[in-house]
Amino acid sequence: MKTYLFLLTLTGLCLSAHAQTRMRSTTEGLTIGAHVHGLGWSSNYFQFLDENAGTGVGGELRAGYGFSQLYEPFVSYGYTAMPTSKIDAEAFRFSHLDLGLRFNFSATTRRLRPFAEAGYSLVTSRTRAVSNGSGGYSDLTMKGGGIRGGLGLHYFVSLPVAVTFQLGGTFGGRFRTFAIDDRPSTDRPDFNTFRASLGLTVFLSEL
Repeated sequence: MKTYLFLLTLTGLCLSAHAQTRMRSTTEGLTIGAHVHGLGWSSNYFQFLDENAGTGVGGELRAGYGFSQLYEPFVSYGYTAMPTSKIDAEAFRFSHLDLGLRFNFSATTRRLRPFAEAGYSLVTSRTRAVSNGSGGYSDLTMKGGGIRGGLGLHYFVSLPVAVTFQLGGTFGGRFRTFAIDDRPSTDRPDFNTFRASLGLTVFLSEL
């Protein structure tokens, strides 16, 4: 009888320990994600544009590879359409190509996994047929970059899928290439962008 009770207790302890250590999340291996975002931007050089077309909506695709539960290099591409009703333009858009390193925190026993990011953003802005203030219209093309930073959360609904929320931006940016109607300008406009995104991330190592 004592042996039976001992084995029963031992089995219960093992089952309890297994339940407590069951993996509910992972950040290792190849990941892909798709998100929608809102983007805001500011510039001391383009005060009219950022005041009258300061926020837009878009989407982005992302791929990363977790070499461990902590370190995950990544690349992402985002596209944002900006409003044109207040700037008298045919189109105004931003695109971001981001390269960086994500730091994932917490344990695989948790569904909620916070993270932080650092990297670099290559930013392109194109404005087509915008009023130049003298009765005419011009096309603006700008390309440059800045430091990328961000914070976010994964919530693992069920392995391998997580809902991902993120706040981040590109800071201290400068457009190194600036052209008006395909004519290069020597000006180097400053810019900052801010993004809030929500989407799904799939951890392919768990498929």
